[in-house]
Amino acid sequence: MKKTILILLFAIPSVIFSQISSNIISQNDFDNIKINNSTLKTIKESQGELNLIKNMFGENFTDKTIDPDGEFKNYEYNGFSIGFSGLTGTLDNPELSSFEITNSDWSVTIKGNVIKVGNHKNNLGDVILNNQKDGGKSIVYQFCNGCNSFISFHLDKSGYILKIVYVEQT
Repeated sequence: MKKTILILLFAIPSVIFSQISSNIISQNDFDNIKINNSTLKTIKESQGELNLIKNMFGENFTDKTIDPDGEFKNYEYNGFSIGFSGLTGTLDNPELSSFEITNSDWSVTIKGNVIKVGNHKNNLGDVILNNQKDGGKSIVYQFCNGCNSFISFHLDKSGYILKIVYVEQT
């Protein structure tokens, strides 16, 4: 019994301290996060149709999908990759599952703050930071604690943005 209690005393704090802290914003603010001039809501509504993606972000987006079952759609261009999944949605109505921005040609606007890869975290204002195993930090935005979707700004040790990632967890 004493052994079990000791294990719990050491295990519980490590679980608590390893959890990610999020910057909670309203669902409306989350839906209105923009990549260049397109809102997250509009991107989601495209359901991964390539012609709509090209209308939003330019004709140079290419289909990088390797999926014989037709469950996924993946596109990329110039440091911006975006994916849609029929597993989080349906095969007929795939949902935005992820994106990653690694190039400063793309801007992300969140609550009026415009930020790009290479900018300092201070451009986002007063935010909650998370520690990464590699010594860097991240800033996570969600519209509720425990929501399945979030946007994360990955920072280097000096606070400069290395990449911007959106994830819809399944």
